Amino acid sequence: MKDDLTANKLFLYFRNIHILWFLFLAQVIFAVVPIQEKSMSGAGAADARLRLLAAAESFLGVPYRYAGITRRGLDCSGLVYLSFREGLNYTIPRSTENIYSWVEKIDTGDLQIGDFVFFVTTGMGVSHVGIYAGEGRFIHSASEGPQTGVIYSSLDEAYWRRTFKGAGRALPWDEAAAEAMAIALGSGRMGAAGNIPTTDKTAEYSSSAEYSGSGEYFNPGSAPPVWADSGFFMGLGLAWTWGGYFQGSSSVFRGGVALVMAGYKWAKYRVGLEIRPAWDRALGVVRLPITLSLGNDFFQLFGGPAYTFGEPSLSLKDGERTYSGGRAWRWELGFSGAFPNIRLSRGMLSFYGELAWQPYRLESGEKFKSNPDVAANLRLSTGIRYLWRL
Repeated sequence: MKDDLTANKLFLYFRNIHILWFLFLAQVIFAVVPIQEKSMSGAGAADARLRLLAAAESFLGVPYRYAGITRRGLDCSGLVYLSFREGLNYTIPRSTENIYSWVEKIDTGDLQIGDFVFFVTTGMGVSHVGIYAGEGRFIHSASEGPQTGVIYSSLDEAYWRRTFKGAGRALPWDEAAAEAMAIALGSGRMGAAGNIPTTDKTAEYSSSAEYSGSGEYFNPGSAPPVWADSGFFMGLGLAWTWGGYFQGSSSVFRGGVALVMAGYKWAKYRVGLEIRPAWDRALGVVRLPITLSLGNDFFQLFGGPAYTFGEPSLSLKDGERTYSGGRAWRWELGFSGAFPNIRLSRGMLSFYGELAWQPYRLESGEKFKSNPDVAANLRLSTGIRYLWRL
């Protein structure tokens, strides 16, 4: 009997390790989504960079505002986000950390106009971003210093040299683009939008099917969408609840959870009201939590009252284990995390996971057993959800 229990524990241990390893690999896989259209080249690529810089320059003098994304105020990533949207009609990730993860990392010596420069100004991670403008200068929205708001600074300044993290690239660059850029800069005939002048030399680069001259350079579905404008949203989700965490369970399927939510989103944070109907196959109950969630696109905390339909009990090898709390209102508390969003139609699709605590009390006379009793109150679910704007 003891050998059987030991073998069962080892089986559950290694199976759970495999589940965690799968979740880790999934995150790595989703992190290597292509970040740029490699086929765009020549005048199309150079013009895109100049349009981006011209859009950023149009915000010079706009004051700094944390989470700002309008001409009334911008933070550093807001400047980059809005410059892409207004200059290229293209949506990029909203936060500095997500932009840094999204771009292709390049050597500082390879910096070109329209590339990104990143800095560690607070904490341990990347916290500031600017758009490189050539000759060691970059445009950014500064929150501190003798000048704040959208300004030009130099990479040679002591502060920026000390906090410099690295360079990144989101727009393509090749020899044809370099030649077209040199001609455009040398001609001195760039308009306010940064258009490359039409010359015999650049005309041969302008026939690319990817460049229409309209400012739309990319397939909008290729970027991970991150909403920056405030507004209301709706969402639906469906998740698998994992089992096999207590003696007597031979299946990794414990049940399922649906998600119906409505909420409001600001530049970086969101709040939502959610209904999370859940079927718990192991306990033989259906729960109806009504929760309030707070967080951002990647992490949320949620909690609220939950009604249980049925009487919760576990069927173990050594007998039935019953709990009180059925047919009554109790509560649920947990947190969820999501992988980077995938644009789908007019909304965002993401893979997410949840860990929730849903308390049930042992019936009188029962002795506490850590494995089944903790598992009875704990829910681990993974699934997909889709959010869209109203």
